[in-house]
Amino acid sequence: MPDDSVPVPEMVRHYAAYMRAWLHVTPQTSVHGNRAELRLNFGSKMFVAVFGCRKKKWSLRHIEIRRGEQTATFPCGELAKAMATLRGHEPLAPTPQAVGATSGPRTDTTLRERRTTVIRV
Repeated sequence: MPDDSVPVPEMVRHYAAYMRAWLHVTPQTSVHGNRAELRLNFGSKMFVAVFGCRKKKWSLRHIEIRRGEQTATFPCGELAKAMATLRGHEPLAPTPQAVGATSGPRTDTTLRERRTTVIRV
């Protein structure tokens, strides 16, 4: 049930309507400041879509599958994997958020390597 004291953002209402039409179940909606959640219970598991607001624009941040104290978090592009985990086809294990060599800000070494690379034709 949506909390009537706080208006639910349009994007969150859109996702809730989609889930209601697709699954024939109304998700629970909660809004706290610049964070909103849609929750659906599936037996012992819970599907949670987490939304965030930045510069007055709401967007889907990530998806969580919860079972007891365990939570697996999936980025927006991995909805199919999140649904497979929810259905039990994938193990419920948190996705590691490791920083790879190509992600994050470039270091001086990386910039130096790019600058000194010579391409011969």
